[in-house]
Amino acid sequence: MNNKIRKSIENNNNNNDDDDDDNNKKLKIEKEEKEEKEEEIKIINSFILKSPIGALKITADDKSLHGIRLYESKNLDEECKNKTNNKIILQINQELDQYFNGKLQEFKTPINLELGTEFQRKVWTHLRTIPYGSTLSYSSVATQLGLDKKYARAIATSCRLNIFLLLVPCHRIISSNGKVIGYSGKKGIDKQFILSNIEKANIKT
Repeated sequence: MNNKIRKSIENNNNNNDDDDDDNNKKLKIEKEEKEEKEEEIKIINSFILKSPIGALKITADDKSLHGIRLYESKNLDEECKNKTNNKIILQINQELDQYFNGKLQEFKTPINLELGTEFQRKVWTHLRTIPYGSTLSYSSVATQLGLDKKYARAIATSCRLNIFLLLVPCHRIISSNGKVIGYSGKKGIDKQFILSNIEKANIKT
């Protein structure tokens, strides 16, 4: 075999090896991307719970809460017969029962704050630092966040759009003159009073 033929064969073998490496790298990347997508696809469970402030719709995956919202339905009695094996929902159900009975002041169930906007997450995170039974005004929240008091309206909007009722305690926010002006919208004023009364009655002195 002459040198030219031998060199040609060697080059072809090298090229084939390079192609195999490229294919293996491509397959590895595709596998990793597929695994990442599968990880992102989470099963969301929901549960309807009756409470002193009305029915609550609870949604969660197997790691954190995705929301607790006021819920209305013509078939509420039937829907409240729902059952779940979701460990996060079971945990928050137990905590909510303790809260409404005045036996719990701090929720431990993890929540997925990434579901809110950047500003909402900032507000919601701060609201979670307000002590049980205490209240703050919208303008005070703005000031504590290092914002001008004119952001009070934006704070109020973030409270109205709060998807984690009770765990993000927007019921502890009142107007600057000390009045209860709404909870999850103006229709929720009575619910805000209920929650405020529960907390005030169970503050440890």
